[in-house]
Amino acid sequence: MLLTLLTVAQAAAQVELTDRSRAATNVFSDVLSYATSDSGKSRIDVYVQVPYDEVRFVRSDDGFVATYDVAVIILTPEQEQVWNRVQTIEVRVKDFAQTVSNRQSSLKQMSFDVVPGKYDVRIEVRDPETRKSTTSRRKVSVPDFGATPLTISDVMLVSRLTTNGEKRSIVPNISGNIGENSEGFFIFYELYARAELEPVRFIATVVDAKGDSVMGVDRAETPTSSLHQVFMKFPESKLAVGTYTINVRASAVATKDGASAATSRTFSVRWSDIPFSVTEIDKAIEQMRYIARENDIEHIRQGTTLEDRRMRFLAYWLKRDPDPQTQRNELMEEYYQRVEYTNRTFGHYLEGWRTDRGMVYIRFGAPENVERHPFETNSRPYEVWRYYNLNYEFVFVDDTGFGDYRLRYPSTDLFGRDRPDN
Repeated sequence: MLLTLLTVAQAAAQVELTDRSRAATNVFSDVLSYATSDSGKSRIDVYVQVPYDEVRFVRSDDGFVATYDVAVIILTPEQEQVWNRVQTIEVRVKDFAQTVSNRQSSLKQMSFDVVPGKYDVRIEVRDPETRKSTTSRRKVSVPDFGATPLTISDVMLVSRLTTNGEKRSIVPNISGNIGENSEGFFIFYELYARAELEPVRFIATVVDAKGDSVMGVDRAETPTSSLHQVFMKFPESKLAVGTYTINVRASAVATKDGASAATSRTFSVRWSDIPFSVTEIDKAIEQMRYIARENDIEHIRQGTTLEDRRMRFLAYWLKRDPDPQTQRNELMEEYYQRVEYTNRTFGHYLEGWRTDRGMVYIRFGAPENVERHPFETNSRPYEVWRYYNLNYEFVFVDDTGFGDYRLRYPSTDLFGRDRPDN
C-alpha cells in the first residue's frame, strides 16, 4: 500500500520520524592554509575532532580502547588527485563514562604540502567497529604566501591557549562555535614578510550577518622575523546566537608602498543543547511542522521571550528523546540534520525544507531508490522516490523546468482527501 502523505501538521504529528539510519554526528573538521619552508609550495593543515561517543570502545587490559580511520583526499578543480592519505587513530580511556561522553574528544591534525591553487578537500572518518562513517567536503583556496611583501595565513579559532614562559600551546576550536556565553576568545594567525617591517598594524573586526561591526581589536606589533605569529583576544562580550565573520588586516606602518594583507573566516555562536545546524529558534519552531501538532507549535510560539520559546522548544523534544540517558537527543539531531540537508539540496526560490521533496525527505529520510527522468520526450522532468522497506512511492514533477519539483503522487493525504494543489 502506498503512503498518502500528510499535508497538515496535526496529522503529521501522528506518525513517528522514520529511518534513523543516517544518525546525526558531532564530528567536526577544519582546513587551514599556512606557509611552508618548501619553496614554491604552501601547507594545508586538516584538523578532525571526534567526540568519544561517536566511536565504539571495547574493553582492554587497562580500560577501554577505540580506533577510527581518518581519510583525506585532496583534488584539483579538474578532480586530479594530489593527496590520498589514511591514518588509523587509537584512543584509550580509563573509565566507561568517558566512552559515552560527547564533551571529550580525540583531535587529529594532518599536514600536506601543495602547490598554491584551488583544491577540493574531502575528509572521511570511519569507525571499523560500527562501520559508521562521516564525510565532509571543503573547497579551499591556498595562497602563494611569498608572492607579495606581506601575507597572512588563514585564521584559527583557539579553544584553549596555555603559556609556559615564551612557549605557547594551542588547542584549536574545530567546531567553529565559540559558545553562547563567551568570556572572550582568541584567534591565531601567521604574518609572512619578505622584508624587515616595523611596526605592523593589525586590525581584526567581527561583523554580524548584516555586515554590522560588533567588536574589534586594533594594535601594532614589530615582527621579529619573516614569520610572525599573532594571537589576538576579543574581550568578553555576549554575542547573540548567529553567524559572524572575522576580518583581519595587517598593514606596514612605516613603508612607503603601504604593504598590506587581509584574510577572513566565519564562526558561529550556538546553543549547547540544540543541534548545531539550528541558528534561529523561531525558524526551528516553524520547521517542526512535519513532526509536531499545530497546537504544540503554537504553544512554543506563544513564549513571550526568546529564552521562553527556547525552553518550550526543548521541552517538546525532551519528551520524544529516544534515549534520555544520553547527553544527546538523537531524534532532534536527526530531524534538523535532515532539514539542513534539504536546504542544501532542494532549495531554489523556496528554502529546501519548504519544498515537496524536502517535506518527504524530512519525514522519511533518504529514499532507497531515486529514479530520475530529466529529459524525457513528451514529458516534463520527473523523479520517482521509492522506500521499499516502508512500501512507499512518491512521484515529483517539474512543471516549470526550473527544478521546482512538486509532489504529484500520491494525490491524497492520509485522510483520503484530495491535495489542494491537485
